[in-house]
Amino acid sequence: MFLVTDAWAQGATAAAASSNPLAKFFGGPGSTMVMFGLMFAIMYFLLIRPQSQEKKKLEAAIEKLQKGDKVLTTSGIVATVVSIDKNRALLRISEDVKVEFVRSAIASIIPADKA
Repeated sequence: MFLVTDAWAQGATAAAASSNPLAKFFGGPGSTMVMFGLMFAIMYFLLIRPQSQEKKKLEAAIEKLQKGDKVLTTSGIVATVVSIDKNRALLRISEDVKVEFVRSAIASIIPADKA
């Protein structure tokens, strides 16, 4: 008999909760899709969109590279641009050392005032 009273008590709270309009919305079958959509929107605006904007800014800056600009490569080398073409950049690390990098290996451009 003890188990039956527990079952009635649970049934009463479930019935009371289902009369709440928010419980109907968030407990309904479409609520899972709404939550997934909301999570994707949050992830897009907090992670994906800012990262793609930074990538576009870097690509635009790399397109404007000129001889004599200082750059930081993805391997952490600070170098000066000697020449640049469509896919590659020739960078000077020191007076007698020149290294050829692909353009995608340039991580950032160091401003002239900070060089």
